[in-house]
Amino acid sequence: MMRTLDRFGHFHQSRQRGVVLIVALVLLLVLTVLGAAGVRDTTMEEKMAGNFRDLTAAFEAAEAALRTGEQQVANTTVFGAMAFDGSDGTYDVSVMSHSVMPSMVDDDDAWIALNTNQMDKDHTLLSADPEFYIEKLPSIELPGSNLAIGTQNVPFPLSYYRVTARGRGISPNSEVILQSTLFDWNGN
Repeated sequence: MMRTLDRFGHFHQSRQRGVVLIVALVLLLVLTVLGAAGVRDTTMEEKMAGNFRDLTAAFEAAEAALRTGEQQVANTTVFGAMAFDGSDGTYDVSVMSHSVMPSMVDDDDAWIALNTNQMDKDHTLLSADPEFYIEKLPSIELPGSNLAIGTQNVPFPLSYYRVTARGRGISPNSEVILQSTLFDWNGN
């Protein structure tokens, strides 16, 4: 207890019990709120890092399938065996009069699956094998082009091919779709 002097000069004992307890409880409450916010932020950062890892895995899988499809178009042996009728994951857009959208190709046989054993060991955790399909786009003739010089004014046909690849990440909820367009100078 503390002794204080009043205005008449008399000493009184003041009672200040419990103030320290209230201040300590308020400080404890503030620290608890700060700790809970820190735990929430850490949990959110863990989820963000996991989603980024999942998206990166899906992107890498789609890119691997895209490069494989591009190599198959460039490989004359594989290219010669392509039917372009939809039976083997290859389509002729000029016959269909519209492009093939990835959502239209729901049948698993319509995609060419890239076996994850062909990829590096990091991709064994993927929820599904990456896949691709190839579209043969209508040819474009280039009359009067410098490319037609020496061909006796025969219009130079330029054939285009579009490779669409789909990769899924570690969870089946993440999906990345990539496309690239290639052209063939020979007009095949």
